[in-house]
Amino acid sequence: MVSVYQAEHIILNNVRLLDCQTIPLSQAYGRLLREDIRNDRDQPPFDKALADGIAIHISSYDKGLREFPIEKTITAGDKPYQLKNINHCVRIMTGSVLPNGCNAIVPIEQVAIDADTAGLKGWTLVKLKQNIRFKSSDSKNRQLLIKEPCQLLTPQIGILAAVGKTKVKVSVQPNIAVISTGDELVDVDKQPKTYQTRLSNSYALKALLEGSGLARGTLFHYSDNKKALIKGLAKNLEDFDMLILSGGVSMGEFDYVPEALKQLGVKALFHKVAQKPGRPFWFGKTRKGKVVFALPGNPVSTQICAYRYVIPFLKKAAGFKLTQEHTFLSHGTEKTEDLTLFLPVSTNEKNGVRYAEVVAMGGSGDFAALAKADGFIEYDQNQKSLWPYFSWRV
Repeated sequence: MVSVYQAEHIILNNVRLLDCQTIPLSQAYGRLLREDIRNDRDQPPFDKALADGIAIHISSYDKGLREFPIEKTITAGDKPYQLKNINHCVRIMTGSVLPNGCNAIVPIEQVAIDADTAGLKGWTLVKLKQNIRFKSSDSKNRQLLIKEPCQLLTPQIGILAAVGKTKVKVSVQPNIAVISTGDELVDVDKQPKTYQTRLSNSYALKALLEGSGLARGTLFHYSDNKKALIKGLAKNLEDFDMLILSGGVSMGEFDYVPEALKQLGVKALFHKVAQKPGRPFWFGKTRKGKVVFALPGNPVSTQICAYRYVIPFLKKAAGFKLTQEHTFLSHGTEKTEDLTLFLPVSTNEKNGVRYAEVVAMGGSGDFAALAKADGFIEYDQNQKSLWPYFSWRV
């Protein structure tokens, strides 16, 4: 049996950096960026109006003018315009190019329009450069905007569109076989008998993989039949980049997974971790370098092991630098076994510090308790007050 830290070290030492692929921008949300993104021009690319109103030259205001003949009206998208008379104004809309010869914009709320004249309301004060965003004040041409690696979420997609990236380089998503084992399992559309259980683990794992943007998952279910299991796993090892199993890895008479994988040439790198829940966890690798995670079948064990080990493996493979969040426990908890405990917690923040409260759980089969938690902490006897924290949000 290995420790949590030994298990983590073995798993991460078997990571190979994923290849890249170029995909359309329309398909890039959630994917892992593998190129730096730079501006293709200054932003904004021109002196921009930040308010609807009138554009004037401040010298006309400074010498006492409060009424200005309207020389032209321009809107966003119009070509640049040259103010012809310094004592006139231009009606302007938000987002328009500031006319040459103008250096202040008076908001429309402070202006009274009468035919072809704009008059300032009595209380209006005008300052040089007000309501103008000047060229390149946000960012300059060729300036680095997004550094890889990075997950492409809404802000990043907007930036990619703004710089004209119709295609983007991302990490390839591994195609993963998500496998449940056990005669007691039935699919979610079936009515289980009293001695049966629905296939919740597979759907949770598939959702985690695809929701993280790190991988794609395909579901399989094999019964407790050694010959059928070996046949199915052999095909999975041939067709997929990686396997994640849940169930069949403990010491029961029908826990065939370790032996089946051994017969298929998958070398066990460890079997059993000094943790609770999830002690029977198995990890191995084929001669071709494909990895297999065989997770315990109890739902809490499956999900916690997936967050604690599978997700960091995939993040490192995608090129991410791994980081660790931490939290304080609001109240201590007793630890009676010489194991690292994974405890579901709810969290809150006070003065910028995260605090965690342990969520009561009826054991590793109590998957409903996970819905009350924001994530879990890694509670090790060698720690004192600050605990590694894993959020359900990847």
